[in-house]
Amino acid sequence: MIEIEFSNPVSVMNSDILSYLEVALVDGLYEPPIALDTLAKALRTNPMHSSAIEFKRNTLMHAIALSGLLSRQDAKRFIQDYLTFGNAYLQVIRGYGGVGEPIKLKHIPALYMRRREDLGWTYKPRAYDDDGRIDYKKNQVFHLGDYDVAQELYGLPSHISSLTSIWLNDDATLFRRQYYRNGNHAGYLLYMNEPTMTEKQEKAIKKQLQAQEGMAFKNLFVNAKGKDTKAPELKPIGQVEAKDSYKEVKNQTMNEVLSVHRVPIELMSIRRESITSLDLNKVDWLFHKNELLPLIDMMQELNDVVGQPIITPKEYKRLDVA
Repeated sequence: MIEIEFSNPVSVMNSDILSYLEVALVDGLYEPPIALDTLAKALRTNPMHSSAIEFKRNTLMHAIALSGLLSRQDAKRFIQDYLTFGNAYLQVIRGYGGVGEPIKLKHIPALYMRRREDLGWTYKPRAYDDDGRIDYKKNQVFHLGDYDVAQELYGLPSHISSLTSIWLNDDATLFRRQYYRNGNHAGYLLYMNEPTMTEKQEKAIKKQLQAQEGMAFKNLFVNAKGKDTKAPELKPIGQVEAKDSYKEVKNQTMNEVLSVHRVPIELMSIRRESITSLDLNKVDWLFHKNELLPLIDMMQELNDVVGQPIITPKEYKRLDVA
C-alpha cells in the first residue's frame, strides 16, 4: 500500500516578498524593503514585464530633451532603474573641488545603492566586503524614488503588486516545457496485480520509472499483490485538460502585468483578438498625456536640485498612421 500526502494550500498573501515590517539596518546601511536582485530577476523572467518597461523607457527618452550635463546614455539608464526598482540615482559632479556649480551628471546603478545610518548614500557592489565601496558626501547624489507608503528611505516600484502574476506566468511556461520534455504527460501511474512479484523485482520496476534528472514529474508504481481482479494498467497522472489552461494563464497574467504598467497593448505591436480596429493616434496621445507627462514631471525634480533645466518635455507629435 502506498500513502500519498498533499500539502495544504498556501495563501499568496503570506509571501515574504510582499509583506515586510521594517527596513533593516545592517552594518550601518539600510537594506531596501524588498531585495533589489529579486526585482532584477523579475525583469529577466517575464517578457511582457521587460517589454513594457523598455517600451516606456524608449518612449520617455523620445519625449524629453536633455541639457549637456546629462548624456542620453546616462539618462536612459537612469530611467531604466527608476522603472525597474522604483529608485534611480545620479552623481552630481561639481566644479571647484566639489563646491561649485554642477558640471556633469553621471548615472549610478540603483542595484548597489544603499542608505547609510546618517541618511547619506553609499555605493556597495559587493555584499560581503567593501571592495568598490564609495561613500558619497552630502549633495553628491540625486535620488528619485517612487513613494512607498510603508517607509521613506527607499522608493518602491508601482509594479510590485504584479510580481505574483509575473512568477505565475513563468511557472506556466516552465510547466509546459517540462510537460513536452516528459512526452506530453505529467507522469504515469503503473498499476499491477501480481502476488508473485518479489521485492527485488518491484525495486527494479521503480528504478525504471524514476524520472530523468532535471524532470519535474514523477511516476508512481502500485502493486495490489493479487487483492483484486483488476488488470495491469498504465495510466497518465496528468489529464490532457491540464495543459490546455496554459493559454488562459498566460493571457490572464499578461493582462495583469500590462495593466499595472498602464501600457496600451496596441502600441507594443500586440494585436488584441477582440479588437479589429483602433485609433492609434488617440491611444498614443492618451498614453503620452496620462503616463509619460506625469513621469517627466517627476523627473524634473532634478532641475530644481541642480538649479537649471536638465530635462524638458518635447512637443508632442502625432503618429503617422493612415
